[in-house]
Amino acid sequence: MSSAASTTLDKIAGEFEDEALADLQDGRAQAIALMEAAKKEAHEEVEKILQNGVKQAESLKRQIIGAAELDVRNAQLKSMEGAINEAISNAVSGISKVTPGRYEECILRLVEEGMAVIGQKAVVECSPADRKVVNVAIQKLSTGAVKLMLSPESLRSKGGVVVTNSNGSIRFDNTFEARLERIRPTLRKNFSAVLSHKS
Repeated sequence: MSSAASTTLDKIAGEFEDEALADLQDGRAQAIALMEAAKKEAHEEVEKILQNGVKQAESLKRQIIGAAELDVRNAQLKSMEGAINEAISNAVSGISKVTPGRYEECILRLVEEGMAVIGQKAVVECSPADRKVVNVAIQKLSTGAVKLMLSPESLRSKGGVVVTNSNGSIRFDNTFEARLERIRPTLRKNFSAVLSHKS
């Protein structure tokens, strides 16, 4: 082979080698860029997954805490309701321990409260055990324009009275049970204040 052909072949081989090296370097740079991009994308995905995991964990934590707080509050309310029921039951039971004189005063006041709501012409209903005491109260209060009448009907009650107008369209329940039920919201409020003060 002639020296000129050899030089030309060497030149072509050198150019081919330079092109091949350039292509390899470009390919290497592209591969590195793709790897870096994939690495960055994978890192961002991992970061997103971790952030979502933290958010889900926080959400679950809040749900668990909220459910626990709700359970505690429900237990407190149940306990409070039990205490209120016991207080009302004890109050009703304590009625039998009141002296006769105080009991008569109490019945008189209950009838007067009923008259204040219904008016001076009214029918008073009571339990069979209270008929005598209520009759005495009616006689004391029935003067002048006041016209009270003892109902022939009897209540099933531990004590107190129900006062109605003459046709029965307006009714005021002033039995001990009804009065205690009317103070139930106040008892709840007081128990709640005590519970929140303790916590």
